[in-house]
Amino acid sequence: MKNHNLKIILLFLVTVFLFMSCRDNESINDENAIATKTEVLAKTKAQKLAEVIYKEKITISADKAPKVIKAVDVYSLLNENILILDIRGAKDFASGHLKNAVNIKMSEVIDYAQARGLPMYDKVIMICYTGQTASYSAAVLQMLGHENIYVLEWGMCGWNTKFSKKWMKNSSDKGIDKLVTTPYEKNAISELPVIVNKKNTGEQIVYLRAREILKAGFGSAAVNFSYTNANAKKAYVICYQPEAMYKEGHIDHAVLYSQDDSFNLSTDLLTLPTDKTIIIYSNKAYQSTYITVYLKMLGYNARTLKFGANSFMNSKLKASGEAFGKEVIKNYPYETSKYIEIEGEVQEGGC
Repeated sequence: MKNHNLKIILLFLVTVFLFMSCRDNESINDENAIATKTEVLAKTKAQKLAEVIYKEKITISADKAPKVIKAVDVYSLLNENILILDIRGAKDFASGHLKNAVNIKMSEVIDYAQARGLPMYDKVIMICYTGQTASYSAAVLQMLGHENIYVLEWGMCGWNTKFSKKWMKNSSDKGIDKLVTTPYEKNAISELPVIVNKKNTGEQIVYLRAREILKAGFGSAAVNFSYTNANAKKAYVICYQPEAMYKEGHIDHAVLYSQDDSFNLSTDLLTLPTDKTIIIYSNKAYQSTYITVYLKMLGYNARTLKFGANSFMNSKLKASGEAFGKEVIKNYPYETSKYIEIEGEVQEGGC
């Protein structure tokens, strides 16, 4: 009798187990069905954009932000498989440019790249007056996946004395007596900025942001030393120099960010504030310009200090070979062409 009752109890338990298992499976299936029909918490547009940028292997470091090529190396490559894009104004281009250089507007860089096909060249060399606007454009192209983009060191200023005025005029020691040695801490970890636009996929957001950045131009992203020094306390100033140089003297309230691996999600990108203007300075200004574009792409309110540390502590850069002076100008030959003025066309300037 006891055995019979035990069998009944076991049978009952098995039946209940099978019934509940079926219900559990139905529940899982129901949840899956609901999940496919219900909007889940979406990734922010900044996260989508960051995924695309990092997918393109964009890693910020001093030797990649941007890739700089010396005038002597460009001169030796003039007859090789390279493309030289000169983004100065047409009148300035006509007065002197490198052999085989192509003159385009900075705002047309993306369209030109898509139409011409940049991967077919060993190197695509961006040229402007000082190297800063070229770095601005190169940063955009690199973030769109072009890996063969280079910037001519010192721009046309370093190619020939005829074009050296902008760097010569803007290199000075006017800020040396204002430098401090007080170390400042990085901001607390925050989140990526909020990006507002009508695009939804990471790729769409990247291209829209890239076009907006080029349209705004270098001038909109650049400030000078006087502005930086006056606003250092309320802005977030970043010193992108070697640590030893930071310790010797930097702009007051400036925070040191490593040239090895800063501004990456895996390191300290999220220490950047989203509610302040970020001003970056580096020695030659190429790096700070590149980083500014990168941060603007991610939604930060970033600015670069024009002409970098050369604009306020030029003599302190001589030992490292990063100071602009007559000794860096190569006086290589250049070509001229006829300038045809187009009525109503505005000449793009820049640095």
